[in-house]
Amino acid sequence: MRWLLPLLLALTSLAAPAHADLLAEKGPAELSGSKTVRLSEVRGEAFLTVGKRAAAGLRVAVPARPDSDSKKKLAADGWFLVVEADLRKAKADAEVWVRWKDASTEWDAIDWSAFGEEPRDPEPARSAGSESSAAPIAGRVQASALAGRVLALISLPDGAAHELDLEFENRGRKLAVRAARVMRFHGAPSRAMRGKANGPFGPDQLGCGMLGFTALTEHQHTAFNLIDVRRGGPAAAAGLERGDLVLAVAGEPLGQSSLAPGWDWFEGSHEAALGRAIERALEDGQPTVDLTYLRPSDGGAPALRTASISLPFEGPIGPRFPFSGPGADRFRADLVGWTLGHQKRNGSWPGTDAVNPAVGALALLGTGDDQHLEAVKRSVDRVMEMNPSPSEMKGLAYWSIAFHGMLLCEYHLRTGDESVLPWIQEAARWLPTTTHECKWGMQAFGHGPDGLPYGNKALMAPTAHLLVFDALARRAGVESRIWEHIEPYVRHSWSNPEGGGHGAMGYNASYRDKGEFWSRTGLCALAEVLREERADLAPLLCVLMEERHPWMLNSHAYGEPGAALGLLSLAVVKPKAFEEIIPQWRWRFLCSWEPGYGLRYSTPHMGAPYLGEESIVNLVYLMLLSTENDGLLMSTAPR
Repeated sequence: MRWLLPLLLALTSLAAPAHADLLAEKGPAELSGSKTVRLSEVRGEAFLTVGKRAAAGLRVAVPARPDSDSKKKLAADGWFLVVEADLRKAKADAEVWVRWKDASTEWDAIDWSAFGEEPRDPEPARSAGSESSAAPIAGRVQASALAGRVLALISLPDGAAHELDLEFENRGRKLAVRAARVMRFHGAPSRAMRGKANGPFGPDQLGCGMLGFTALTEHQHTAFNLIDVRRGGPAAAAGLERGDLVLAVAGEPLGQSSLAPGWDWFEGSHEAALGRAIERALEDGQPTVDLTYLRPSDGGAPALRTASISLPFEGPIGPRFPFSGPGADRFRADLVGWTLGHQKRNGSWPGTDAVNPAVGALALLGTGDDQHLEAVKRSVDRVMEMNPSPSEMKGLAYWSIAFHGMLLCEYHLRTGDESVLPWIQEAARWLPTTTHECKWGMQAFGHGPDGLPYGNKALMAPTAHLLVFDALARRAGVESRIWEHIEPYVRHSWSNPEGGGHGAMGYNASYRDKGEFWSRTGLCALAEVLREERADLAPLLCVLMEERHPWMLNSHAYGEPGAALGLLSLAVVKPKAFEEIIPQWRWRFLCSWEPGYGLRYSTPHMGAPYLGEESIVNLVYLMLLSTENDGLLMSTAPR
């Protein structure tokens, strides 16, 4: 959010164009105004939207790309601008030329004859009167046209700041620009450029398994870069390469992608555009999805290309995909295959041992297939070996105890193995003794037993998971009073509808009326149902989940597991709401699914790459599929 203020200031302080009063009625030839704007950076990428009353001349201030970020090893050079403009009163077949120069030089000082009459990649030109040691940027290029938009590429030869003057020409006449955007992209995009796991504005990694590539999508941009094209995959077979800039999907130009959680992302993000195009193609029996793109490395004028990508899955798909109906069996088989194929000999999976052995084993238990019990037992042994005594755990102990406890309870309930009961009993007795008094004078959990974070406000995220463990321990016959001990804090953190609240569970009491709620709310409701006490409150907890399900991935650095566990809880607590929501998310499962492999990882809003990217997304969604059978008590009872 630190970038937001300067961005808003930049956009609200735009100088009015000269002759703005003429824009409404006069033709392009009479438009000579200019607008000076300063591009603010959004994690190194910049964008600008000029209003509908814009002149043909545009001055853009491009900040320097910092080269001091050794952690991400981002070069100061290798960046290029994409100028995208919606034109007014321009014929569809018009030849549109974009010319630009460094604002420190005069137009007349640039030798345009070097560029000739034909489009070509302009070389930097040097002003005759310039005393600068660095050659100014100058060039002219014929723009590509896409559905009323013109696009031009401008290379930045160094990492210095620049002020560029842009002009748009149509056979020598000025053009009225309805809207213009200037976006900056890296010539060699990579995963290192992703935003933070707890930052909602990216840039986000977009894993499109169905089409065989990984991309980088950026907030408010109308294009996205490919950062990986998998060898032998559909995109590679269609000729796409790393660095290609995708501008349209299935013939529809991409809109300005919102990476903020909510309806804008759900309906209009680049991930949604891809997923919904795949969904439509499968529904209509179409074998391909078309992508329109530019290849910045081509040189010369940008040339639009189209790749027809063959879908590796022909359908059909059912309305409850991937839970049941057409296509669901193959989807489930891929997730089971991925889970079994990536389990290590010691029972763990790539990523963190604090969570993944438990989640993976719960996912396999959730299939209801006894042939996976050997693999489950390896994970149980791994958990017991790592943390033989829960009362001795430190650091982020509550997260591990919650997940490990869920697994051991479900394993005991499934197999009758009593060897895990002492661990469950010890954890249930110890946990209530480890809390601390929070800001509001009641006992609360932090991340672990060492104290409370956030100025003693504590947090509900690990608490919600511990409450599910508490409920399962009771089902296993273990006396546990975690809920009773922590209930005052839980109630205080709840946005109680009786007091005008929205019904969801806050991050803590300070944030109880905010919109970030998904997994905490669902798991607290699930715990109440599993306890079969005060279960009347559970549906109230889920009201906001129904109304605001596009926020489900916004689970505070816990995106995919938070979404999956929240959905699992909703399936138990309010199955009708679950059935209404799932068809609306079919597009995302189809986008990330790579048939024959499993799921590919994306980071919308608040991802969890520290959990192991493709480990966590395959494991938690296989666990979610347990709602279709009797493999887990926590995903079926007491329906």
